[in-house]
Amino acid sequence: MLGFWNKSVYITYFGAFSAVLGLLLAFNYNNVDYAFVGMLIAAVCDMFDGKVARHLKNRTEIEKDFGVQIDSLADVICFITIPAITIYFFGLREVYQIIILAMYVVCGIIRLAYFNVAMSDKNKAIEYYQGLPVPVSVFAFGLVWLLLKVCTFDATIVYTILVPIVGLLHISKIRIKKYTGMWFYITVTIIVAIAIILGVFIL
Repeated sequence: MLGFWNKSVYITYFGAFSAVLGLLLAFNYNNVDYAFVGMLIAAVCDMFDGKVARHLKNRTEIEKDFGVQIDSLADVICFITIPAITIYFFGLREVYQIIILAMYVVCGIIRLAYFNVAMSDKNKAIEYYQGLPVPVSVFAFGLVWLLLKVCTFDATIVYTILVPIVGLLHISKIRIKKYTGMWFYITVTIIVAIAIILGVFIL
């Protein structure tokens, strides 16, 4: 088979599979909950695949390059394209809203391309991100979705404002310190708990 197969890329593959499956189920059952749960699972996978990759021994340079490329391609699907399509579900159907969603996608792929070029040393751990990492969009957009579970408001207005803000933050020059250690695992635990609870709730 084509491609490379190790623990780190298995995690990336599973994240992409979960996000796409969630979107397709959302279409099938007309329920965006599936899409958001799939994206949350993908976000957890994205948090771990790099850590696992750096601990793998005897990886060749081509395997490292493949890991970088497959991670970025998965990010385009999980945290750029699928969020835009999912938010379209909420009723962003006006021409200007569709343009906003398209611009968000463009900002996301610019962010990923810049990240790949700027962080070309695959063996060096990252201490700071420049520009908002694209997986964060899932948490920003997902927060609105979660709030809809407990209160009523016009999500189309909120997303119309939030989407361009997140898109511009992706290509901004802000520096964000990468969280590690205890805070990393606390964040992962919270995300997993939300995904499990919501997964049980919608099935």
